[in-house]
Amino acid sequence: MSDDVRERPRVLIVGAGPVGMVLACELLTHGVRVDIISKLRRESPHSRATILWPRVLELLDRVGVGRKLVESGHYFDQMNYYSQKKLIGLIRFDRLRGVTYPFAITIPQWRTEQVLESHLSELGGAIAYDTTFVGGAQDPDGVDCVLQLPDGRQEKRRYDYVVGADGHKSAVREAFGFEFAGRTLRTRLAITDAEILGETTSSEAAYYLTRGGNMVLAPLGDGIFRVGASVPDGWTGDQPDRAFFEKLLAERVPGNRRLGEMKFSGVFTAHVRSAGRYARGRVYLTGDAAHAMSPSGAQGVNTGIQDAVNLGWKLAGVVRGAYPADLLSTYDTERRPAVDAVADLSTRLARIGLYSSRRKTLARDLAYRVGSGTRALEKLLAPRLAQVDTHYGPRPRRGGFVPGERVPLGWLDAGGAPVLAVHRYTVLLWPGLQYGHDAWVSLVAALRGELTAAAVHDLGGRPTGPLLPRLPRTAHALLVRPDGHLDAMVPLDAHRSADTVRAVASALGRRGTGPAPEAAVLRPAV
Repeated sequence: MSDDVRERPRVLIVGAGPVGMVLACELLTHGVRVDIISKLRRESPHSRATILWPRVLELLDRVGVGRKLVESGHYFDQMNYYSQKKLIGLIRFDRLRGVTYPFAITIPQWRTEQVLESHLSELGGAIAYDTTFVGGAQDPDGVDCVLQLPDGRQEKRRYDYVVGADGHKSAVREAFGFEFAGRTLRTRLAITDAEILGETTSSEAAYYLTRGGNMVLAPLGDGIFRVGASVPDGWTGDQPDRAFFEKLLAERVPGNRRLGEMKFSGVFTAHVRSAGRYARGRVYLTGDAAHAMSPSGAQGVNTGIQDAVNLGWKLAGVVRGAYPADLLSTYDTERRPAVDAVADLSTRLARIGLYSSRRKTLARDLAYRVGSGTRALEKLLAPRLAQVDTHYGPRPRRGGFVPGERVPLGWLDAGGAPVLAVHRYTVLLWPGLQYGHDAWVSLVAALRGELTAAAVHDLGGRPTGPLLPRLPRTAHALLVRPDGHLDAMVPLDAHRSADTVRAVASALGRRGTGPAPEAAVLRPAV
C-alpha cells in the first residue's frame, strides 16, 4: 500500500455543526484523519440550541473542550415551573451525584461552534467550507463520494466511511436511501435573544405555562435571555417583533417585563422524526440528520453529541484496527433506543406544557406541586434532562451495576477517583472484602503483568464516592468502555489467580486487540 493511500483521510463527515465537529475531534484525538465539509460558512449566528447538559459536558472532556465551554457559558442549575403565573414546582441539578458537572450551562450555539472549531484546528483539522456533498455510492470496501468544491468543480473521492451530520435536510440521508418518518408538531415556536429590562441573569431558567400557551426564559449571561414562546393560533408572521414578545410576556409571565435590545427573532416549526436506521453499510447518520425532536427540555444538540461520541470511539478503533468491524453495528442498536427515549420525554413535556383544559391543567399543577415538595419530580426528571441516565441495554432492576449503564466517573481528575481512559478501555479492579489479603495482592500483580500497558492506581483508604454503593460485595473487574459505559463485570477469585487473569484477559480480548486498558484498583471505604 502506498504512503498516499495509507495517509489519506479515512472518514468523511458532512456537516460542521457541533455534532460534526465533536465527531471530527473524537477521530483526530484517536489519530484518525478526517475530512469535514460544510456547504455554508454558518447559516446564522442566531441558533436554537442554548443548553449543554451535565452528561454532555462530561463527554466533551474526552476531546478537551468541556472546561472551555463551561468557562464560555453561563452557569445554570435550576428549572422553575409556573402555571397561570404561579410557581408550581422546580428541579435542581446541583443535587445530582456522581457527575463531573452538577449543573448545565446556557451558551449560544455560535459560541459553542467557535470553541469546537478552535479545538479542531489545534488537533490539526480544518473545515472545508463552501464544499457540498453531491452524491455517493458504496461497496463492501468503501464509499465513493462526489463533492462540489468552492470553485464549482466536482471531484470524486473515496473514503472508508461517511457520516451525515448535515441536519434535518440531510443530503447524505437522501443520497443513501435512509427513511425519515415522523410528524410535524402543530404548534409553532417563536424565539429571540434579548435583554429583559431590570432583570439580572441568574442561575435559574423557567417555563411559564398557561391555558393560552407557554413561554420559557433562560439566562444566557451578560443580561441576555433566551425568550421562547408558543405562537398563538391565528398569528401568521415569520419575524415576531418587540410588541409580539411583550404581549406574550404580559399574558404568561408574572411581573411587568419589558424587552431591551433584541439580538434576533424568528419562528420555527418543530418536528418529531427518526431515520429507520442510523447506519447503512459504511454510511452513518448523527444528530438532526438521524432524528428530530420537540425542543421542550432542550435535548436536541445534546442527543446529537451523544451520537458523535458513541460512534466516534468505535469508528476510530475499527479504522485503527483496534476493534473488530462488527463493533460498528452497535451504534444503531444502542443509539436508536436511547434517542427514542429522549424524544418521547421531549414530546411528553411539550404536550403537558400545552394543556388548555381546566381539568388537565389542575391535575398537572397538582402533580408538579406534590412532586416538587417530595422531590419526586426532581428524582424523575433531573437525571433524564441531564442525560446522565443514558443506558445501552436492559436497565437494572436493583441497585447493582449492569452492562450498558453510565459509570459515575469522568475523564478529569476529581479528588482521587479513578480517571477514565480516552483511547481505550478502563478496567476497575474491585476487591470486595479481599483487599489487603496476600492472595489479592498477588492477583493484582498478576493482572498488572498481563495488562502490560496498564496503569494501576491504588486508592488506599480513600472512598470511591458514588461508585461505591453500586459495587458488589465480592471481587470483580469492571470493564468500562472509552465512552464511560460499563461493558462487562468479570468475577475475580484471588485464590485462583491464573484462571482469573485468563478470564479478564479473555473478556478484553473479545472486545478488541488495541492498546492494553488502563486499570485502577478500588478499595472499599473504611
